[in-house]
Amino acid sequence: MTEISISIPASAQPSGKAVFVMLGTGFDEIEALAPVDVMRRAGMEVFTVSMTDNRLVKGATGNHVVADMSVSDLSPDHIDWLIFPGADKSEDAVNLDEKLSELVKAHWEKGGNIAAICAAPALVLGPLGIINGVKATGLSVPQRRL
Repeated sequence: MTEISISIPASAQPSGKAVFVMLGTGFDEIEALAPVDVMRRAGMEVFTVSMTDNRLVKGATGNHVVADMSVSDLSPDHIDWLIFPGADKSEDAVNLDEKLSELVKAHWEKGGNIAAICAAPALVLGPLGIINGVKATGLSVPQRRL
C-alpha cells in the first residue's frame, strides 16, 4: 500500500455561536456524523472538533475523519452546544484532558448546552459532576478519575 500525503485546508471558524461535536480517537462514527449531517441540513452552524491538536481522527471502525478544527482552535465564546458522541471500543474517545474538562465545566456552569450520547454521559458528564443527582440515560460503564 502506498501512503499519500494530502493538504488539509486551514480550520474553519464559526461566525457566532455554534454547535461543536467533539471527536476523540475511537469515536463512534454514526453517533458523531449522523447528528452533524442532520444539523447541517437544518441550517445550523456545526463544527467537528478533534479532542487533540491533530485534526485527523480515527473512528471506532477505522474510518479517518478530518475534523473542522482541533481543540486548541475552540473558543469558549463561540460555544452554544457541546456534543460528545460515545465510542465503540475506546474510552479515549470520550475522556477529556484537564484543560478540556475545565472548558466543559465552565460552559455548563454558565448555563451552556451539552449533549452526550451512549457512553459519554457516564464517561464525560458523570466524572465532571454535571449529572450528579440527575436521572440520565446512557451506557453503564465504570467511572474513571480524570
